[in-house]
Amino acid sequence: MSQNRKLTSLVSVVALFGATGLLAAACSNKDDGGGGGGSCTEIGARVTALQTSAAALTAISGTIKTDVVGACAAIAAMTAPATPTNDDVTNICNVAKGKITAAINAGASIVVVPPVCTVDANAQLMCEGSCNAKAEVTCDPGSVEVRCDPGDLSVECSGNCKVDAKCEGSATVKVACEAKCEGKCTGTCSGKCSGTCEGTCMGGTGTGGKCDGTCMGTCTGECDANCTGDCNGSCTVKAMGGVKCSGGARCKGGCDVMGTAPKCEANLEPPMCEGSASAQCNADCEGSASLKASCTDASVSIVGMADATLKTSLEAALPKLIKVAGQGKIALEAVGDLGSSFADVVLDVPACTLELGGSVVTAFSGAATATAQATASVSVSFQASASVSASAGAG
Repeated sequence: MSQNRKLTSLVSVVALFGATGLLAAACSNKDDGGGGGGSCTEIGARVTALQTSAAALTAISGTIKTDVVGACAAIAAMTAPATPTNDDVTNICNVAKGKITAAINAGASIVVVPPVCTVDANAQLMCEGSCNAKAEVTCDPGSVEVRCDPGDLSVECSGNCKVDAKCEGSATVKVACEAKCEGKCTGTCSGKCSGTCEGTCMGGTGTGGKCDGTCMGTCTGECDANCTGDCNGSCTVKAMGGVKCSGGARCKGGCDVMGTAPKCEANLEPPMCEGSASAQCNADCEGSASLKASCTDASVSIVGMADATLKTSLEAALPKLIKVAGQGKIALEAVGDLGSSFADVVLDVPACTLELGGSVVTAFSGAATATAQATASVSVSFQASASVSASAGAG
C-alpha cells in the first residue's frame, strides 16, 4: 500500500470512529461479534503501543517541519514562514531544489558525506515488552544482533570487517580505504575525480579549482571508482581476508569476530513469540523506534560554484536536509504503517469497552486523531528533504 493510501486509510479511521465509536462503545461487547479479531486484552495492549508511537510522531512533527522549511528557505534565499503549512514546505523546497539543479547543470560538484542512521532499539524493545505483557503474549525479545537483518547490522569490530562489508566513517571519522568510497575521498582515485586535484587533472581544471576528470595526484572529493586513501563515509571492503576498520569506524554487514555495541540501520524483525498479538505489537511499536532514530552528521563539500552566497547557504543548510532524509528512510514506512495498525483495531476498540472500560475509547480516538494530523506533516517533510537531497546527489 502506498504512503498516500495509508494516510487516507487513517483519516477514514478517524472519521469512522468519530461517527460510530461512542455509540458502539456505549452498547457493545467483544462477544457481540464486532471487530476484526484478537482478545480484548490484546486490543488494550495494542492501543497502548499505538499511543506510544503516536506520541513519538506528534513530538517530532512540528520540529521537523520547521527545520526542513528553514533549511530550504536558506538555500532558496526566501524567508521561512513562522508557522509553515505543508504546502509551504513543498513549495519552498521545490525552489531550493531548482537552485541546486541549476548550479550542478552549470558545472558545480557537490560531494556528500551521508549520515548513518540507526533505530532506537531500546525504544522498540521497551514498547514491545509492555505491549506483549499486557496482551499476555510470551515472547523471547531477542537481541539487536538476532533481530536486525545482517546487511543492516553495524558493530564495533575488534577483528576484520569481511569482504563486501563496509567500514563506516562519517563527516568527522575518516576510514582508510582501498575500494569504493560512498562519501568524500582524499587520496588517489582510479576513476573520475569530481573535486579538487593536487596534481594533474586530465579533464582540466575549472571554476574554484574543480577537477572533472582523472586526477594524477591526490583527489579530494567524489571518486567514481576505487579510492585509495581516506574516506569520510562508507568504504566497501575488497581485500581478501577483510580489513580492520580504522579510526573508530564501525563495520556494517559482517565482522569476523563477535562485534560489540550493535546498532541496526533498519527496523527490527518481529521477536519470537507465542500468541496472536506478537507481530502486531512489533508493528505498532515501530513508529516509536524509527522516529527516535539517531543519525551521524552529514556534510557537503562544494567546488566549481560561482555563486558564493549560494555555496555558503548550501554548506550550512544542505547537511540538515540530508540528515532528515536519512532518518526518513527508516521512519517513513513505519509512519505509514501506523495508519494500517489503527485501521486494524478500529472496530475492536468500541467492542471491548465493557471489558476494558471507556478509557480505551478516549485513548484510541486521541491517538488516532493526533496520528492522522501529524502523519501528513511528517510525510511531507521527509519527502521534501529527500527530494532536495537527491538533487544534490545524496541518497
